[in-house]
Order: sequence, then C-alpha cells, then structure tokens
Amino acid sequence: MTTTALSLTPLAGHLAAEVANPLDAVLADAELQDEIRAALPEHGVLVMRGANPTPAQQIELAEIFGDARPPLGQNPRHPDNDLVCVFDSDEGYRAEKWHTDETFVEHPCTGAVLSMQINPEVGGDTLWTSTAAAYDALSNGMKALLANRRARHEINEANFAFHPVIQTHPVTGRKLVYVNEIFTRGIVNLPPGESSAILPFLLWHVQQPQFTYRHTWDDGDVVIWDNRCTQHIALPDFRGRRVVHRVEFHGEPFAPAA
Repeated sequence: MTTTALSLTPLAGHLAAEVANPLDAVLADAELQDEIRAALPEHGVLVMRGANPTPAQQIELAEIFGDARPPLGQNPRHPDNDLVCVFDSDEGYRAEKWHTDETFVEHPCTGAVLSMQINPEVGGDTLWTSTAAAYDALSNGMKALLANRRARHEINEANFAFHPVIQTHPVTGRKLVYVNEIFTRGIVNLPPGESSAILPFLLWHVQQPQFTYRHTWDDGDVVIWDNRCTQHIALPDFRGRRVVHRVEFHGEPFAPAA
C-alpha cells in the first residue's frame, strides 16, 4: 500500500508551517492524520490554504487533534451546527488584542481550527506568537523569578481561573509564558507593585515581532493552532465584512499545577 507523507513548509522562524496536502487527503488517510497531529505541537500553527471546508469537514479536521466541543456560552454558534462558532464583524466581533483562548476557565481548549468564510477586501490579517520562543528569550534571572508564580485570568468577576505564569507543554516539554492581554489580571503571589511592573513587561515581551507569524487570508484558508503555546490577534484594520468559522478541540491538557 502506498502512503503519502505530510508535506510541510516552515513559514516563520519560531512557529507556523504550511500543509501542502489537500484537505480531502488528510481526512481520508490515518497516517497523514498521525503526522499532522504530531506536527501541531512542534510548529504551533498549521496553514492549509484554500481548503474551503464544509462545517462537517472542519469538525472532522478538529477531531484529529482532540474532542471537538461547542464554544463557550458567550460565543455565537452556527445555526445548523452547535460545534461551529461564527465570528462575524457585522455582529460586532473583534479579537483585536493578543490572547490565548479561554484562559478564564480551568481547562481551556487545547486548540482550534479557523476557516475564512468572508474575507474583507483589505486588511484583517491574523498574527500568532510563540509563547515558548518568548520564554526561551527571557533572562535566567527572569525565568527564576517567574517559577511557581500564578496569575488570575478572568472574563468577568464571576468567571475566572488561576494558572501558572510559566506552563510546560504536555507534548513537547517546552516551557512557555502563560499570560495574555485580554484575560490576565495580575500575578497573585507577588506584591501588587511587583505584579503591576512585571505583568506589563511579559505582555509586551510575548508580542515582539520576532516570535510571530502573520497570516494574510484568502477565501477558504484554514489555520489550526495549538492554544497551549500560542497567542493570537486579528488586526482590526480591515474594510468590509469579515466572517470566520471556528471549531475548538480538547486534547492533552497541561499537567495540574503543583
């Protein structure tokens, strides 16, 4: 039996690779699925240009990496499929600050599959950053200071969680910075003055361009990302309507904090 190897092309220095194999081939080949599953933690972001999946195919793709689950309650859902989240700029949706998804819950999704449905005529790129590369670039002194620190993440006063500031990826074993601009409120086991100095530094640090990949969308593009080791932002510079479909998945979570 002849098998087809996964074809990957790196897209940036610290994360992201393009998958050349067609979507139909990946969905039909168990060995390709094993390879793409292994590639995601290594690269953080995988791009499939012009894949143009149906909602059912997008869910099937997500389930290669974990259990596809409905989006959290505040997110709008596809009228025909409860697992598909629809982000429509005409409905006011913007993701214009750097963030890791859902860190205000104890067990955020481990990744997601995003597909471009309506691409604005100008602008609307999405950037991802490698929080593992950001950790590697910290000084030894800062790494030591951040060890065993915990931060509060919240979306409102009733919905919050505490996570280590430095996490360890359960697949790659790499350490990574786990605070983000939208949801992280403070480092709880530092004095408030120290937290208010160090947290803004970390937020700035992970956003530095050398850690990032910038995706310029075309209709039908699919991007898969590992939510454990990346952050992302959708630039609000576009003209026209922008609609994306998102399916989240839950695979291997972080180990419980000591």
